[in-house]
Amino acid sequence: MSTCGPIRAPRTRDRAGGEMMKRRMMLGLALTAALPSAALASRVRPAPLEVLDTYLANPVPDSRAQVAGQPLLLRRVHDWNFDPAAVAVETEEGQRLGYLPPRQAEVLSRLLDHGARTSARVTGPGRIQVLLHL
Repeated sequence: MSTCGPIRAPRTRDRAGGEMMKRRMMLGLALTAALPSAALASRVRPAPLEVLDTYLANPVPDSRAQVAGQPLLLRRVHDWNFDPAAVAVETEEGQRLGYLPPRQAEVLSRLLDHGARTSARVTGPGRIQVLLHL
């Protein structure tokens, strides 16, 4: 019975295996380096999309005193009998300025009912711009 040392794979396989390990390590490093940039890219949001430039329907008397560029909120109003698809326009403090015109509010109210994020801003006396955030 002969005593043999440990069985070893031929040298070429060791070298190939070593090369394979180096490739795996390089790939791992490359992927790890790409993760922070992918995370940053997912945080970048597209600019809001202008979907409407309109007037205020049923404005309250003080609504025309708003400053151009002032941010506004759009709130869905379900209990207004005149317009079942009503969308109220309010200041950030919650002061109601008026409503979107019924014909234009019809589509926007459906988007709001399904959770769409919107905003608006004053563009002139009694006029607003409605933005959709994607």
